[in-house]
Formats: sequence, C-alpha cells, structure tokens
Amino acid sequence: MKIKEFFRRPSTIAFLAFTGLYAVCMAFVFWGTWALDKAPVEPDNAIFYPINDAARWFADVCAGGRFVPSDLMHVVGGMYFWQELQYALAAYLAALGVVFYLRGRRVPLVGAYGGGAAYGLMGYCFTLFSAGHLGWFIWLMYGPFAFGLVDRCVRKGKWRNWALLGAVLAWSSAQQPDMWLLFAVLTFAYGVWCIVREWRGRAQSGDFRWGRLFAGVGVCAAVVSLTGAPQFGHALIHDLAGRDKQIADSSGALVSADGKADVSREKRWEFCTSWSLPPEDTLEFVAAEVHGGSNDPRVSPKNPYRGRLGQQVVVPPGQGGRHPVTGEIVKPGERIWIPYRQHSLYFGFLTVLFAAVGVVGWWKKRKADAQERVPPAPSADAQERVPPAPSADAQERVPPALSTKHQALGTSYSDVPFWTISALVVYLCALGCFTPFYRLVFALPFGDYLRAPVKFVHLLEFCVAVLAGYGLAWAHERFGSARAWVGAALCVLAAVNVIDLARVDGKYLAVEDVSFQKAPNDAAEDVVKAGGGKVFVAMPPQDGGRLVRDSMGVHLAETVDDQAAEGVRFVLASGKTLRADKTLNERWGRGELVPVGFYSLSRQGVRKAAQNAAALVLLQAKNVPAPAKDKPSANRAAQAMTLLSVLMTVGVGAWAACGCLNGRTWRKAA
Repeated sequence: MKIKEFFRRPSTIAFLAFTGLYAVCMAFVFWGTWALDKAPVEPDNAIFYPINDAARWFADVCAGGRFVPSDLMHVVGGMYFWQELQYALAAYLAALGVVFYLRGRRVPLVGAYGGGAAYGLMGYCFTLFSAGHLGWFIWLMYGPFAFGLVDRCVRKGKWRNWALLGAVLAWSSAQQPDMWLLFAVLTFAYGVWCIVREWRGRAQSGDFRWGRLFAGVGVCAAVVSLTGAPQFGHALIHDLAGRDKQIADSSGALVSADGKADVSREKRWEFCTSWSLPPEDTLEFVAAEVHGGSNDPRVSPKNPYRGRLGQQVVVPPGQGGRHPVTGEIVKPGERIWIPYRQHSLYFGFLTVLFAAVGVVGWWKKRKADAQERVPPAPSADAQERVPPAPSADAQERVPPALSTKHQALGTSYSDVPFWTISALVVYLCALGCFTPFYRLVFALPFGDYLRAPVKFVHLLEFCVAVLAGYGLAWAHERFGSARAWVGAALCVLAAVNVIDLARVDGKYLAVEDVSFQKAPNDAAEDVVKAGGGKVFVAMPPQDGGRLVRDSMGVHLAETVDDQAAEGVRFVLASGKTLRADKTLNERWGRGELVPVGFYSLSRQGVRKAAQNAAALVLLQAKNVPAPAKDKPSANRAAQAMTLLSVLMTVGVGAWAACGCLNGRTWRKAA
C-alpha cells in the first residue's frame, strides 16, 4: 500500500516524468553514438582507452592521485560504456541540482523541474561535450547541489548538510579548477546572502544561533580540506605552472625562476581576455546560431561560427594584410579576433522569457506585500459607518485565518534579488575586454590566471535557470494554482523549452568510429612480449597510419612520430613504406632490423598473417635494448592525502545515504 501511495504522489510523478523526458532528449542528442564502437567527436577528450584502463586508474589512485565518486566509471562498466552517458548523466544531475535548490525555496514542482530541466540542456552548459571539456561536466555532476545545501545549512543547521556541502565542493573541484573557483565564489556570496536573510528574518524571535553556524562552517571547511586535498594540491602546483607556461608560450616570453611568466601586464591581459563574449553574441541567448555553429568542420561543415568570440591578436608592426579567417584588410597594430568556438550560446527563448517573468513577479509581490503591511488610516466618515459586530452564529460561519505555518508554505521569492544582481554582474564579467569592468576582475588574486571570460556565461546560465524556475512559480500562482489547466499548460511550455534546447544541442554532435582502435592488435601484443619499447609506425595517414598508431597506443605500446627519435626499438611498416623508404631498406639489408611478425589489416584490427599475405611487418632494432622497468618512488604524503579523501568520500556518502533512507526524511523530502 505504501508503494502505491508513493507512486501516486505528485512529487514522484513529476520526477518520473522529468526523467523520462530527459532520457528521450538525451537519446535524440546522442543518436548514432550509443553503440560501444561509436563515439562523439571530442577533440579535448579521449574516445578510446587502454585495454587495462581500470588497472591504470586504480594504480594512479593508489599512488596518490585524485578520487571522486564518478571515477568509479573506470571499473563499473568501463569508459566505452560511459563515453556519451557521462555527459548525459552530468546534465541530468545538474538539472536535479537546480530542482533541489528550488524545492528548498518552496517553488512548486512545475517551476522547480522547469528551471532545472532548462539548465541541464542550456547551450554553453551542455554543448561543450562537442569540444570534449569533460572537466566541466565533472563539476556539473556535483556543483549545482551546493546552492541547495547552502540554503538548507543556514536555515536548518544540520551537521549532515554541512558535511555533504563540504564533500560536494571538494568533488566538484576534481578538474577544471578555474571554473570551480568561479562557482565557489558564487556559492560563498550566496552563503553570505542566506546568513543575512535568515538573521533578519529571525531578528525578532532571536532564535538565530551564531555558534551553530560557525561550527557548521568549520565542519564544512574540514570536509572540503580532507576530501579535496589531492585535487587542491594538484591545482596549486601543476595547473598554475601550466597556465604560466601557456602565457609565456603565447607571448614568446620565458618563465622566470619563481615560476611566473615574465610578460608585460598588457600581454597578460591580451592572453586572459581572449574568448571574451562579444556584446552582439548576446542575441544568441534567445536565437540559436545567429552567427553560426561550431568551427570544427566535422560538426558544422556548412555553418561555421563567424563572430568575434575567439583569440584576440594584435597585428605586429609591418605585418598587415588580410584577416586569416574573414579576409578583411587589417593594419599593423590593429587588434583583431580569430573566431573559434565549439559550442552553442543558446539559453532557450522560453527560459529567458520565464526568467524575466520571475523578476517582474518578484517585484509585483514585493509591492503587494508592502501595501498589505501599511493599511490606510480610516477616515472619520468611515469610522462612523463601522458595521456592528457579527453575532455568534455569524462568527462561526467565518473561516479561520490561515496559520503562520500554512502561509509559509508558498514560494519564497526572497532570493530573486540575489540571482538578478548576480546575473547582471557575471554578464558584465563575460564581456571581458569589450568592457572596462573586467579590469576589476583582472586585478583580483588569480584574476590574471583566468582565461576566456566567456566562461562567466556558465554562471549566467545558472542564474537565468533559477530565475526561470521562479518565473514559472509566479505564473502558476498568478493564473490560479487551483486550476488544473494552468499547471498543465506550464508543464507543456517547460517541456517544449527542453525539447527546443535538445534540438539545438543535437546539432553539435559528430560521430566517430572507434571499432578499429578497440579491435585486437597482435603487433602491439608482440611488442609487449619482446620486452616493450618505443614503436615507430611507418605508414602514411592515407593508408591508415593514424588509426594503427592509435591502436598501438591503446594496446600498451608506446608510439613515436619520428623514426629517428632516440630509443626507438620497433618499426611497424607497410610493404609500400618499406619499398619507398631508403633508410629502412638499408637498415633491414644490413641486419639492423629483424622481422618479429607479419600482420593483416582490416576492420577486425591488426592480426597475425602469413608473410606472403601480410600488409604490415613488425621490425625490431637489434642494437636497442629493452627499456628498464623503472619503479617510481612512492609519494607517502600524496598517498596519505588520497586515503583520507577516499575515507571522507565513503563516510560522508554513507551518512547522506542513511539520511535519505530514513523514513521520516523520505516523507518530508516531497
């Protein structure tokens, strides 16, 4: 009976409907890539993996590497199974993170799921799968829940919420620390807002407990530090050094002894403000692909992006001419933009519309509440016309006033000003070099390490999605929450918005076949049996050289691009290359290269074959010894931090799961 009641609850029905709609949208977006031998084109992310991927991941964690719960994909199902599913899962969890926050602010189901569903599929948020920016999707799996947890922590003060907030902040920092830093600042700002909001609301009752608040912050800080120590250390040591090298390489400067790029402040500004959001691209928030799609020809071959979002370059003195992309005449000293992007900027027309409705609705409710709090003074004539007090029978027929608790069940719009102001501020930041405002950001600590101000659009998307949820809530109340057709109409509009976003997102998918890389490679196995070593694949790309090299790498062999590279121990060559390459012929003739195996080449991979039917031959250099099996020394400090991180992850996760499975908590969650 309880199970039937559970599935009849409006909250359960809404969750299942949302999940079903999202599943359909994801199936559409990634259509053609769900087979394990197909993958989306992702230039910045792997689409094929070593055959011992799970063992490599486990060894890295044991050696002191980073660990977050989503890393278990390496051992649960394998990365080929999660190739597209990891992006779909991240978008789904991001949407639920917004739902979690909005339900905490008593937003009705249609508003919470409408705003959350829009966020998960917003253009810049989701279409980065086309670039392979997996680090952003790692944040999406955890980060959006931080705002709902902050609200609950400040309002309720439960230790479990504080601990889970710390874990969520730590897990979301695993990759792409610059995006994590931006959202961490926004989370902190929202936390301050919540404290002021609750303190002012409880000023008269005096039940705001500062001691418990500071203790909760301490619990959160401890969990963040212990759970996120491996990734924080990696970010401070490796990521900052890598960014300095990037800046130095872009300006032709050297990295100084203290590790910082020795470049002028203006050169650093040029580097950090490349990929600023051009003001005219704001139109793409409501009209998809106004200036084109992706600059990856595999994704948008007929409609590349033609705007100003891209790298900014100052034409060197004496080097004017034509713009490398647009063909326009450029002059020495002129600042130009080389357009390049691999994502959409589409928020959804209905998303933006409902966000505007949310702001207007808050303003109207604010004015209405202010008028109710200050009733007009009655005139003398009105006082003379005061009706007599009702009789006892009449008093019995008057319905009692709503209790304070019942009145509090309505949507709380008190956070709308925060999200509105935040949206305006992050939009100005996203404009980057197109506005003087970004000089303030550049002057902040680590501000001169943040590249691509367009990243602030991620924060803008979150603010707009939340405001859209409030807009749907206000429309629900304004047109009559008791009327069934109002809720149904808003649900249809929210679903249409999600489908529209999925339609645009699907344009950023290109399919790549990985069946050959996954297929067996007997040549690579023979290299391993012979003791291992560097392998040069002597095949031109048109004969499948790139695919063979990829396959060798997947199957544990180390490949190089230059046969003259030091330490090359094997050469995998085609018959055509052997005949055309004089050096290989001479070395083979002198006996320096000894045949190890002969292979055929087909969709089934690189397989052993008879010499007279072989397309490839594996040659071993006699004078190159097998590489020594160096065992790196263990970093005990890193291993200790990783162990603490894993223990904290398991502990906090189990604590949170116990809370969710608790019957009373489960009933109240709806």
